Amino acid sequence: MAPEISSPASAPPATLNRWLVRAGVWAAVAFLWLRVSDNTVDNDLWGHVLYGQRMLQLRGLETTDALSWTAAGQPWINHEVLAEVALGLTHRLAGGTGLWLLMIGLATVTLGWAWREGAGNERPQRAAALALLALCGNFIALGYAVRPQLFTWLAFVALLVALRRFFSGRSAWGFAPPLLFALWVNTHGGYLAGWLITLLAVATEMLGARLPVLAQKLRCSAPSARTGAMLGIAAASSLCLLVNPWGWQLVTWTIATLQLPRPNITEWQPMGLTFANVPFYFTIGLGLAAWGASRQPRRLWEMLTWVLLAVMATQHQRHAPLFGLATVIFLPPHVLALLSRLGPATRDLRAVLARPVVSAALALALLLGGGWCLRSSVAAPRQHPFRVDVPRDVFPVAAIEFMRAHGLTGNTLCFFDWGQQVLWELPDNPVSFDGRLDTVYPAAVMDAHWLLYAGQEPGPAIDLSRAKVALLPTGSPAIGLLLQRHWRIVYGDPLAAVLVNEPAAALKSQLAAAAAVSGRTPFPDAPPVLARRIAR
Repeated sequence: MAPEISSPASAPPATLNRWLVRAGVWAAVAFLWLRVSDNTVDNDLWGHVLYGQRMLQLRGLETTDALSWTAAGQPWINHEVLAEVALGLTHRLAGGTGLWLLMIGLATVTLGWAWREGAGNERPQRAAALALLALCGNFIALGYAVRPQLFTWLAFVALLVALRRFFSGRSAWGFAPPLLFALWVNTHGGYLAGWLITLLAVATEMLGARLPVLAQKLRCSAPSARTGAMLGIAAASSLCLLVNPWGWQLVTWTIATLQLPRPNITEWQPMGLTFANVPFYFTIGLGLAAWGASRQPRRLWEMLTWVLLAVMATQHQRHAPLFGLATVIFLPPHVLALLSRLGPATRDLRAVLARPVVSAALALALLLGGGWCLRSSVAAPRQHPFRVDVPRDVFPVAAIEFMRAHGLTGNTLCFFDWGQQVLWELPDNPVSFDGRLDTVYPAAVMDAHWLLYAGQEPGPAIDLSRAKVALLPTGSPAIGLLLQRHWRIVYGDPLAAVLVNEPAAALKSQLAAAAAVSGRTPFPDAPPVLARRIAR
């Protein structure tokens, strides 16, 4: 909003105002680029690309496990088929650079579409939408790595746009959600959040149609869609979830998997009250104030969806990007309304900010901040900024190189975060556990690994006598347990240790220096051996 200053002479020149706006846009876009373009590999990427390329080689699904020695022959509910085929094909055509470019392309479409939907047609609302996008950029970026979630963020924006159009009376948009779910259910488990929101939106709008007095009291717009059409979109969306290789079994499995404990997975933990999460909690406070103060037309389903996503995000970090995208789409007009109501209380502050010297300083600071963001996006720790990077202090690159060089093959006990990297790099080492978790591993095998990692006897679910090699984090209590069983450490560095069950007499122990886990290495361009080995 333009500052309400009594003396026109105190207003900054129009040219300076334009430069301040441009500097703000520059800084916001540069910050979003820095956060979203992070090229650090996700620990499941090796697996996603491997499974996608195996499906391309087989020209079909693998429905039983053939990669693990603790779950061999178990049913495999691969709920990310289309995403993995896309990742596998992209890697086949363009390697690690192609994977990074795919992420950037999907991020551009997703964030651009969310901004456009929230921006409306007026300049103040466009600015508000961009400011909210920058505010939410930190926690939206939690979901940006090369992984199937990329397709969920795009599908989520498409769903909110379609529901908005449908409830505003454009009935043709009612066909979009069911078609979207038919693709989404085969791409990533995030479809469940979208389905829940669709049912919530339909139920809320039907309630508003039945109880118009309630809608009036809450200052909400009455739905334009008919009740029958709303029921139809809910039913069709639900039925389209069956369009997958497992039918309703996939839906019930997805619901069940949400109840599993994931103590070692950060993104399933709550959003802590930390300095880094200040923008997240500020956004919640700003949104609650904006919804409450706004006199702009409101949709009850939008408010309830936003509140639901805020609660989900506080409980699990992986839902924070959904909350951020919904904020950018829903909140801009209501934030502007809140700022308008705060106008008299902020008159003096705005007068200070409108002074030419202050405006020029702000513009300069924004320009420098944007430049710093762009510089940081190609600087250390990123060593190969336009392709996917593997940090050697997070992933056991050096330990795996040792295992390969010394021919350490056979059934491998491994930390689950590293299992899919082992499958790619060491094709003759079936793993005991990997990031597929309950898509393939029975509950007894998963529980046994949590015990093993804690240094406790894993029980009959893991027959340790069948294992030949172990790759575990340095300092893991599991190492002590294996040493008690007469395993021997043959390699160690500050990150990982390699142990063998039946060590060859000629193999001497090797302790690597900190340099072994410094720097980054590019994600491999060569296709995985386990994809090329499939019989044609």
